[in-house]
Amino acid sequence: MSRSATYPPLRSDVTLIELGDDAVGLAVREGAGYRFFAAVPTLSAIDSQLFASLKALRQAAAERHEASRRVRPGAVRGRALAA
Repeated sequence: MSRSATYPPLRSDVTLIELGDDAVGLAVREGAGYRFFAAVPTLSAIDSQLFASLKALRQAAAERHEASRRVRPGAVRGRALAA
């Protein structure tokens, strides 16, 4: 089936954001920036925020994701060990 001239050409205003092997959210083009929609709980703090560029969005996502993966000494999965 061929495309008719009445349909506009396909274009993507959505970018999948990946950190390592993990898909962590979507960036949707909005005006001059990108709005982020988190797919993982570790990035809920930046969910729905508007970023000036994909680079800024990826940097913020990477920083939040990395911070959530760090384990504090004496803690197991965010809970302190009993003494």
